Amino acid sequence: MNHSLYNPPKAPQVGSPFDRSREDGFLGVGSEMGIDATVASFHFPDPALFAGVPSDIACHWAQYFYTRPKNPTMSASLRSHIFALYNPFAKRSQFPAGIRFCANVYTGCEHACRYCYGRNYIPDPTKPREKKNFFQGAKDDLTELRALDLPPAPLHISNSTDAFQAILEKKHHHAFHIMELVAAYRRHFTMITFLTKNSPLISQPDYVALLDSLKPCQVEVSLAFAEEKGRQLYEPCAPSVGSRLEGVRRLREAGIPVSLRIDPLFPREPLPAEFWPTPRLADYGLEHTHTLDEIERLIRFASETGCQKIIVSALKVPVGRWACPDFKEAFRALYGAPWGGKPKTRSFAWRLPEAYIREHLIGEVRQIASRHVVGVTTCWENLVNTK
Repeated sequence: MNHSLYNPPKAPQVGSPFDRSREDGFLGVGSEMGIDATVASFHFPDPALFAGVPSDIACHWAQYFYTRPKNPTMSASLRSHIFALYNPFAKRSQFPAGIRFCANVYTGCEHACRYCYGRNYIPDPTKPREKKNFFQGAKDDLTELRALDLPPAPLHISNSTDAFQAILEKKHHHAFHIMELVAAYRRHFTMITFLTKNSPLISQPDYVALLDSLKPCQVEVSLAFAEEKGRQLYEPCAPSVGSRLEGVRRLREAGIPVSLRIDPLFPREPLPAEFWPTPRLADYGLEHTHTLDEIERLIRFASETGCQKIIVSALKVPVGRWACPDFKEAFRALYGAPWGGKPKTRSFAWRLPEAYIREHLIGEVRQIASRHVVGVTTCWENLVNTK
């Protein structure tokens, strides 16, 4: 099949009135103000973003990411981009991920995962839809990156919604198109990471050919469960476990680097007595869907197929505006027990005790993985180590 609709635009010269940059960019092409003075004369909501970046390069990054305030005493605001700042809500002083891009291809997701963290900030998260003027916006962004001659940075596709949703991708091919587009501007990115549950789609020949042209790149396939029981309960519309395993196998046979995300990790039996008064999940109204035996089967598969690593994180129960009400209520007792009955909330999600996560939830997975000679990393470690 041939999805291609793409003709690479010619990059304008710096100083020309290209697209949005001249209208709302921070510096404004052709500004008479010196670079150092420009950076120093405005307030940024996240100055740590530019820590260690030379002032002339920081100025160009600021032009891409921020609007120029009308009043120098005002704080600059983030501009709207397809190739946007990764996790723009987090201050880099607390979330030292540096400058990196994230391109969310669609809005909302057909997988309808009940635990999805995107439910905290995406309206109607289970109603997947295309973005208006998506392809033109992506081309404008890349044209601007080239004109500003910004240094390469990591690119993540996509973190809030799956870029390879079967229904939307069959109709719009936006993930395919953005892969084509990025290939033409490859020098502006370091590692390119694709995060998806739909390995059956991204492992199709047309997509694999594009992945091959984008190297260095990597695919992170999310597969929390080894059995359909857990998948059907918590990821009701996501691809089946078997189809995802087969997709990973095809990617590896094609020589595409793959990491397996056993993510999120659900609390397991027996629940340790230092955190819970009783060891059985049934005592909290929950089924045991994440046994160590099932996790070991996934780890063994990752080792046998040559996956780079296992990526894990603990289940965070979303409690934001669009959170799944029945999922939240189902986990209230379990997540409240370690904290005296009331769940601990941080960043619009209920959290488990760090000691339990480190010593039990992830620690036990690391022990299993060591036997199968495959590394385990947390989501956070994986992110900051992706350069």
